[in-house]
Amino acid sequence: MKTFKLENEPKIKTGFSTPENYFEDFSAKMMRQLPRKEPKIISLFTSRKTWLYTAAAAVMVLALTIPFYNYFYSNSAEIDDVTLENYIAYHSTVSDEDLVNLLDEKDIQKISIDLNIEDKAIENELSGNKNLEQYLLN
Repeated sequence: MKTFKLENEPKIKTGFSTPENYFEDFSAKMMRQLPRKEPKIISLFTSRKTWLYTAAAAVMVLALTIPFYNYFYSNSAEIDDVTLENYIAYHSTVSDEDLVNLLDEKDIQKISIDLNIEDKAIENELSGNKNLEQYLLN
């Protein structure tokens, strides 16, 4: 194989050329082409700051509205009348004496029923009822 020496071989011209004094004048030419006004700089931190304030405001709104929602829309702790009546009726350890001892005078007056029912109304109710035999036997 023939030895190749770069210095001895003829050189091929590339075809690319630069104008004279191109690199010396490059920086001055570039500075002339730049705009003279400085562009307005918008920091990314300021947009993050507004998002941070918005998030903090949303958390505060939630923190203040949740207790109000729970206060106004919470389930009532009072028992409805039907549930209380069923509990008393089917609970075997509660006697009539226990109920009388627990009731006040006002509660007893509220319970009192006016029994002034006419005989004709009772007859009409019993004649239309299919369970009349059970009422008579019990």
